Amino acid sequence: MDIVEKILEYSNPYNVLQEKVKIKDNSLLFNNENIPFNKPILISVGKASLPMARFFSERIELKAKLIVTPKGTKGKENNVIEAGHPLPDENSIEAGKKMIELLTTEDYDLVIFAISGGASALVEYSEISLDELRMINKILVTSGIGINKINIVRKHLSKIKGGKILEYIKDKIPVVSFIVSDVPGNDISSIGSGLTSIDTSTNENALEILKDIGLERYSKYLTETPKSVSRIVKNYIILDNMEVLKKVANILDNSFILTSEIRGEARDVGAIIASIYNSSENYNVPLRRPYYLLLGGEPEVTIQGKAGKGGRNGEVCLSFLKYAKKGNRFELLGLATDGVDGNSEYAGCKVTSDMKIAEDDIDTALETHNSYGLLENYGGTIKTGYTHTNVNNIYVLRAP
Repeated sequence: MDIVEKILEYSNPYNVLQEKVKIKDNSLLFNNENIPFNKPILISVGKASLPMARFFSERIELKAKLIVTPKGTKGKENNVIEAGHPLPDENSIEAGKKMIELLTTEDYDLVIFAISGGASALVEYSEISLDELRMINKILVTSGIGINKINIVRKHLSKIKGGKILEYIKDKIPVVSFIVSDVPGNDISSIGSGLTSIDTSTNENALEILKDIGLERYSKYLTETPKSVSRIVKNYIILDNMEVLKKVANILDNSFILTSEIRGEARDVGAIIASIYNSSENYNVPLRRPYYLLLGGEPEVTIQGKAGKGGRNGEVCLSFLKYAKKGNRFELLGLATDGVDGNSEYAGCKVTSDMKIAEDDIDTALETHNSYGLLENYGGTIKTGYTHTNVNNIYVLRAP
């Protein structure tokens, strides 16, 4: 749990903004850039929207602001829209309308966006009915096609994503976006479905994906995304998975970062981590106990039929436990930095060499996507509550 606490500390967007962004004499100072303002407005959307908004609100007299956060997470904050996640809801549509209204009616000279994971569902404006949007998003997020393809479809079915929101901003007004990345590889055009980023994907790309998942009938709603903009737009990633991994590695002896971009089916990811561990135990490789292996990214889970209580980290951990060779001690931690793994109340899990779980039970849990239903019985779950951030999943393998 000490490692869990450190991961969440290093993932805190307020701390990172405090470290990296300076505000002095009506100017934003970041990355050797000086961005002046007199009448700034703030739009903060995503799982990290509240702490990011708090940072700017405490230091700048904002002309206006809009904050959108997942339902049940605003606490005692006022003037905040709580919207649906992972599926959009009525408040998501309301948030999209209010964003457009703010940008088209307010008097301002700078737009500050604070964007983090979850923004794709939390704010929306589209010609498609809400019921159909929810159905489309449900198929997308359970299809196992990966976040980049999911967001290509979202961008082209939306009137605000994929840089389209920039078309509502008044002429010659600069835009600066501070972004917490939840996308492996940090593709800005995919984080939050690229609200303030020009987009290289096309209607044709989106159509091919719709065909692959059986939703070609919605191709009539596809609209092209901007490929260039005529205004000053600065998009800054202030925090990502690799930055957190590096900070964690610095506090662990004999630690190695393997990747911050792991993808693929969660059960396959678990098997891959097990194969690395097995090789370290049996061959002349440069790993000597005690050591830590660190990985990050966003594995996928393809769901067909009814699912139990599960999540990607649960499936990674159970699959690792199935394939890891027994005999020596190990511990694998899988943590969702937003505090929510799949449809469970857990942030993640830990499996150890001491756990005696039958392989048949593991197979059944993986097939029925009921990983946490099984791990609950063995004390393998980790519960943090909502964390107000999201830099994807962190995996720590310890070989003591």
